Amino acid sequence: MTKSKPQAVRFKLYHQLDATYHQLLDELSQTDLTDGEIGKIAQILMLSRQESLKRLVSEPEMAAYYKAYPQDQ
Repeated sequence: MTKSKPQAVRFKLYHQLDATYHQLLDELSQTDLTDGEIGKIAQILMLSRQESLKRLVSEPEMAAYYKAYPQDQ
């Protein structure tokens, strides 16, 4: 088994984490909570997403990330 470059691993984790957040938001929208309750929880999730993802892939690396994962653009 070959070692992956740290950047490639971070990019993969970013992609998977982003997909997880999308899934969580989709599930949240299917609940029977009020719009206000959904909005509050969605805001918390989005803040969590923003904080976690920016630490895995920096802004200057985003072009390289989108080259590796063009479907995320």
